[in-house]
Amino acid sequence: MSVSEAGPFDRRSLRERTIAYLRGQIISGTLQPGEHVREVSLSDKLGVSRGTLREALRSLEGEGLLVNDGKGRMWVRKLSAQEIAEVFEVRTALEILAATKLAGSDRRAEFADLLERKVEDLREPDLGFGERIEADLGFHALMCELTGSGTLSRSWLQLNSQIRMMIIAAGPERAVGRMRYEAHLPIVAAIRAGDVDAVRKTLTEHMHDFTRRYVGDALAAEPGETPADRR
Repeated sequence: MSVSEAGPFDRRSLRERTIAYLRGQIISGTLQPGEHVREVSLSDKLGVSRGTLREALRSLEGEGLLVNDGKGRMWVRKLSAQEIAEVFEVRTALEILAATKLAGSDRRAEFADLLERKVEDLREPDLGFGERIEADLGFHALMCELTGSGTLSRSWLQLNSQIRMMIIAAGPERAVGRMRYEAHLPIVAAIRAGDVDAVRKTLTEHMHDFTRRYVGDALAAEPGETPADRR
């Protein structure tokens, strides 16, 4: 069924359904980082007008999932090793701030319970790649949200698309092992204990490991990249 054929309970607009479909194609890896998004074939496949498709593509460009080459062509975004390092540097600072706030709160046990439940899905061995990404990032987003700071949460969410692109670029085989239930438990434990030093140490190590792995993947991919890959 094309995106133009909505089910009886799908009240989203055609544009919104198109965005959701394309986002899913990128997250699943069907549309690969560095791949050219071909408007004509996509509009025919999805049963939508070129105008609707372009609106959807512009929205995904705004999310950071696509980039425009300046000639009217869209490409699935591919992050450089430098960009990945910069994203993780900012992400680490934001998450340490968030977790420190939670650890210093009188409600820290409640927050720890909520975070532990949020990451519970990662225990499922058959969890789909997209679902695993949502569970993993949902934990970190919730950690920022629980601080009650809208500015902190919005700042973290601005990095969300770039973080997703790193995971997608790594692919299911490499990325799934990095999104483990057990890896999040020390963060929860440090918050529950109200141990600010442990919070900083645990999150720094957690993010440093991710940075090293994803930057390593990006550097390994760069020597043989094509001009499209660099977009």
